[in-house]
Amino acid sequence: MDRVCNIPVASPSAPDLIQDLLVANGEMLPVQALCRAGALIGLSESAIRVALTRLARQGKITHCARGCYALNLSGPALSRTVDDWQHTEPHTVAWSASWLGVQDAGVLRSDKTGWRRHCLALSLRGFRLFQPGLHLRPDNLAGGATSVRKQLLGLGLAPQAVVFRLDELDDARQAEALALWEMEKLSNQYRQMQQALKSSARKFGSTDLEAAVRESLLLGRAVIGQLIRDPLLPSEMTASKARQSLTQEMKVYQGKARVLWRKWLTLPYRRL
Repeated sequence: MDRVCNIPVASPSAPDLIQDLLVANGEMLPVQALCRAGALIGLSESAIRVALTRLARQGKITHCARGCYALNLSGPALSRTVDDWQHTEPHTVAWSASWLGVQDAGVLRSDKTGWRRHCLALSLRGFRLFQPGLHLRPDNLAGGATSVRKQLLGLGLAPQAVVFRLDELDDARQAEALALWEMEKLSNQYRQMQQALKSSARKFGSTDLEAAVRESLLLGRAVIGQLIRDPLLPSEMTASKARQSLTQEMKVYQGKARVLWRKWLTLPYRRL
C-alpha cells in the first residue's frame, strides 16, 4: 500500500474509481474523461468500459447523455451512502446511554457474498461485535431502531438478522460496550488526515499537474472512505469536533482538487 503525506492509500478498482469521480465531480462525466483517469492509476480503457456497463446494469450509475455517465441518486443505498459523506452529521440525536443491537446468529456464513454485504452494512452504520452473534452501537442515530433497520437492509444486511433497541445494561457490560471503539485513536487519525490534506493542498501550485491530480485522487478517497465508515459516536464518547474539522477540510480540499481535475481533463487524451 502506498502512502500520501504519511496516510496509507490504496489504488481503487475500476468500479470504485468511476463512482468516486462521479461523486467528487457532482455531475456527469464523459467516458473519455473516465478512461483517462483510469490510465492515470494503471487501469486499462477496456477495464473502465466494462465497469461502466456493469455499474449501469446494477443501477448504481446512469447513462444520462451520449457518451456520459452520472451517479444514480435513486439507485442502491450503498451508492447514496458514498455520496452522503458531507451530510451525515444532522442524522444524529442526543444519546440516552441506550444501544442498538443486531443479532445475526441465524445468518448463514456459507453465502460468502451475502455475508460480506451483511458485514459491510454493519460497518457502515458503526456497529461493533459485542458478543458472538451480537453487534452494538449507541442509539444516537435519528429514527432509532426502525430507521436504522431500514438503512441496514438497504445496505445489504441479511434479512434473518434482528435489529432492536437495548436498554439498561449492567455496569460491567456497559463498560465493555463503551470499550468497543478506540475513540482516542480515531480522533488522532482524523487530526493526521486533516494535516495531510493541508500539506497536499499546499503543493498543488508547485508540483506537476498529473502528479497532483493522482495524489488528490488517492488521498481524497482515503479520507472520504474514513468519513463514510465513521461510527458517528455521541459526544459523550468521543470528541466529535475532530470529525467535523476533517469533514470541513475535506470539502475545501475537494473544491481545490476539482479545479485541478477539470484543468487536467481538458488536456489531449492519449490511449495507452
